[in-house]
Amino acid sequence: MSGSPLKVAVAGSGMIANKAHIPAFKCMGEDRARVAAVFDTREEAARDTAERHGIPAWYTDAGEMLAKVKPDLVSVCSPNASHRAMAEMALNSGAHVLCEKPMALTYADTKSLFDLAQSKGLHIAACQAQRYRGEFAAARELADAGVFGDIYYGEISLIRRRGIPKWGTFHLKESNGGGAFCDLGVHMVDALLWIMGNPAFESISGMSASRLARRDEEIGLVTNLAESGTPSGVENARPYSPAEFEVEEFAAGSLRVAGAIINFRISWALNLPPDFHVSFSGERAGARLPEMEIYSTLGRYQSDVRPKIYRNGRYEEREFSGHYYLVDDFLNFLSGNGPMPVKPEETLNVAAVIDAFYISARECREVRAAEIRG
Repeated sequence: MSGSPLKVAVAGSGMIANKAHIPAFKCMGEDRARVAAVFDTREEAARDTAERHGIPAWYTDAGEMLAKVKPDLVSVCSPNASHRAMAEMALNSGAHVLCEKPMALTYADTKSLFDLAQSKGLHIAACQAQRYRGEFAAARELADAGVFGDIYYGEISLIRRRGIPKWGTFHLKESNGGGAFCDLGVHMVDALLWIMGNPAFESISGMSASRLARRDEEIGLVTNLAESGTPSGVENARPYSPAEFEVEEFAAGSLRVAGAIINFRISWALNLPPDFHVSFSGERAGARLPEMEIYSTLGRYQSDVRPKIYRNGRYEEREFSGHYYLVDDFLNFLSGNGPMPVKPEETLNVAAVIDAFYISARECREVRAAEIRG
């Protein structure tokens, strides 16, 4: 597909479309991609997004947009529960798809999208932008070089003390499917499994809780948008009501993959200090990210090493810089100038984890891969 710019349509005009996807595509230059249209079920949101970014057309009907615009690529930024349907419509219209995470809420639905794309000679990729953090990419490079040896233990922690998204429909089960785990946990699980070389999911035992969302609103707790993941704010936010809150604000548990166990804790709201880290231990060395501290031995002595990771990439100063790198890589892939940035087998592995976690949390039991993959 080299030689002419791709015509891009954006499905959904919420925060991630306005702050990440649309700016990233526009940054690539019109010789590579041109955002031709945007869709949202809310007329005000679609119109304002188009005007804000100079997009020629906006729609409140996705089917109409696909029929009239005939995009080469659709960027799916709609609520989680609509990802599968939107991606399916785009693929059936003949477009490639870049889809926000999670691509779908179950393993079976995720696999059906890859099968559909393959049957039509098209490509679909999930937006797993955490991989583009410099420390995470360096850890993957070192893991591939054998620095850590076989990794057999890992920990994931992403704690927002008070960071419930109060825009959009993150808090509604019908729209989002789940809460903190499918919003934040999906990124962290993907990042660590990617560093480890994508070991196969085997089983999970998890729990979820929603104890603080409504209570905090009752006492008028002071919070801010930056803590909930949007430092520069949002436009055209849907009114938020804590009375509607019906997903998990906290998730924790243990995940088994081939040869390793990973403990995780993920929150939008928790009475503990904020935390963001991925750590893991192998037979030769371990590491803690994003500090990029490596724990190993030197001769007869224990040794801690802290490599310098320079943030010299061209998009480092951008908000949501990972999306810029991902869009760049996906466009390169579609033009035949690079590899697929997020491979189907990696996305399917994470999809199985998400699917199994929600069953485990709901039924209070361990869920094994065979139940998900069949």
